[in-house]
Amino acid sequence: MALETRPRGQGFDILGPMLATLAIILALATTSTPLVKAGSCPSGYVQSGAYCAPMANAKPAIPKVGPCPTNRMQSGYYCLKMH
Repeated sequence: MALETRPRGQGFDILGPMLATLAIILALATTSTPLVKAGSCPSGYVQSGAYCAPMANAKPAIPKVGPCPTNRMQSGYYCLKMH
């Protein structure tokens, strides 16, 4: 059985893409994304075809199913994050 040897530093060539992916995931988690339109769009969103597109100041929203979770307030058929 032969052992594989690598030149020093080659094990880290995946680190850059992994960090870039993590940065994108974190950015998406803290920003508003378009929503499938159900009734009127929530505050801070405008209709764009079958979607509600966030304006610059839009708070993250989720479709309302039952009561809004703690830390969210109702806006039409959606629950907006309060802070």
